[in-house]
Amino acid sequence: MIYRQGLKVMEYLHGALLFSMFVPLVYAVTAWSDPAGTGVLYVKCFLIAVPVIVTERAAKRVKSVVLYFAVGALLLAGTGAVTGLIAYVTGGRGRFEAYGICYCVMMAAETVFIIIRRFADRVSAAKRMREEPLAARLVSFLDHPALSLVWYFVVFYVLGVCLNAKPLCDIAFYSAVVYTFLALVYEYFVETRAYLEMNKRTKGIPRRRLYGVSFSMLLLFSLLLLAGMVPSVLLAGQRQYTDIRKWFDGIAPAPFEYERGPDFQMPAAGGGSWMEILNDGEPAPEPSKLAVALLWGLGAACALVFLYGVFLVIRQILRDFRNSRDENGDIVEEIGDDQIPQRREVLLDRKGRRGAESEAERIRRRYRRTIRRHRKERPEPYESPAEIEENAGLKNDGQMRHLHREYEEARYGDLRGSSRKI
Repeated sequence: MIYRQGLKVMEYLHGALLFSMFVPLVYAVTAWSDPAGTGVLYVKCFLIAVPVIVTERAAKRVKSVVLYFAVGALLLAGTGAVTGLIAYVTGGRGRFEAYGICYCVMMAAETVFIIIRRFADRVSAAKRMREEPLAARLVSFLDHPALSLVWYFVVFYVLGVCLNAKPLCDIAFYSAVVYTFLALVYEYFVETRAYLEMNKRTKGIPRRRLYGVSFSMLLLFSLLLLAGMVPSVLLAGQRQYTDIRKWFDGIAPAPFEYERGPDFQMPAAGGGSWMEILNDGEPAPEPSKLAVALLWGLGAACALVFLYGVFLVIRQILRDFRNSRDENGDIVEEIGDDQIPQRREVLLDRKGRRGAESEAERIRRRYRRTIRRHRKERPEPYESPAEIEENAGLKNDGQMRHLHREYEEARYGDLRGSSRKI
């Protein structure tokens, strides 16, 4: 429990650090500054952690699309009210300034983006589960700290240097430092846990010993990395800035001589149209009523097809969002008894071999459904069918033993005369 909560906190910090850079960037572009100082501005921007946490919980626990967007609307209203109050209090003049309005608008825009992104991630995960039931879980960029994202803060740091914006440089620099160690610790826990799970069958490596050795290496590497960052922290006051907006000030534009081309006589005012000119002065022919009717009919058909496609996409998105999780937050999968045959089976039907292949696929699908109904976590690749059934609590079930025999025949033996193993 503590392990999962720690990872979840690091994921929340990851999202907050990513979205806390946009308000300082807008301030740098517009040459605004917060009178409360860089530290207060950074804390105000870090309030985006609240939408990150609330949307993650809503996307995980809420089943209805309407309820999810209702939570998002309440979150957006609360964010607007809180940020407006903060901008009013920290402004110091008893009224809203341009930078305060910009702060409120940017925080609201980031909140809307996070709400939509969480919704899209949940729909994508449900679609992936429907199309590839045994595929790995889809991880959003909002939930996965990685060292490869340090370049994100480096880009903002370079922009701060080029825009003569010390607050943006300071925020980007210290965010990069914090994010580097955050990603290191996150990778340490995730990879160590994955290695232990991979060696669960052998039990040859003690858990404490593996964690101790890996943590020692992580601590040594972190100390060396911190020692390399200390000079940059001490020399932050000697940072050289520039302003790309003033690079070309004082440079007069070079004169340009226009080279006149051949004269082209334009028609006089009220004269013929371009169609008449292209038609040697003759008036443009009127299209027939049949051609107009065909064009209108074709346009109407295209519009109807487009609207029908939009309707199907929206319906599938709503189904994916609703059916991806149950009321307890567990991932479920919608399985119908009369599923549409796969493209592979259709091709085999054309070759006259659909019967045996369909029977084998039917047994495999029934086996996977039975396992999913009794086991929430995904089976590991190295587990045998017997281990999968034992972990699902079906070892002594009579129907499962019968299904196990059919499944083994479908995997390793010939089924109804089919010579192809599956």
